[in-house]
Amino acid sequence: MGRDHHGYPLAGEDGVRAGRLGAMLRAGARGLHADEAAAELLVAHGHWAGHGEFARRFAQVRACPGPGGAPVAWIDWQAAAGGLDGGGLACSASEAGVLRIAASLGGGVPVSLRAVLGGLDHVNIALVARAVLHANGTTIATVTVPAPPRFPPGIDVVARGGAERGRCR
Repeated sequence: MGRDHHGYPLAGEDGVRAGRLGAMLRAGARGLHADEAAAELLVAHGHWAGHGEFARRFAQVRACPGPGGAPVAWIDWQAAAGGLDGGGLACSASEAGVLRIAASLGGGVPVSLRAVLGGLDHVNIALVARAVLHANGTTIATVTVPAPPRFPPGIDVVARGGAERGRCR
């Protein structure tokens, strides 16, 4: 079973493993940069593609017409973003922020970047930056976001025979 970027296992949904749902979302978005970016952000982040309630309520799966009829999936972005309002979907602030950005890319759902970007860690910021570039048509890009410092500016850490907590200058 796959794991999200925090290392937590991804749950399956009605016999469809999270990795399979991710593949179906990618297939359903193929050909439209913004839709591809939204699907990839959701899948790469890991939380939502493996979230059983999210998949049950907001993912639509259909067989593709034609030979083979491979299944494709898409998200009802408007409903998914609405599911965050009023605590309808249990998640952290960063998980909600990623979903709101994906919904904006994939479904045109308005998002306040001011409200969501500040709550994302360096891993999620890199995922969002990659998605924005992809939505613009840049499908091959390297995004490097340095890890934040362990201590805020102005805090020195001095080791004296053991670890000492940061002290102000």
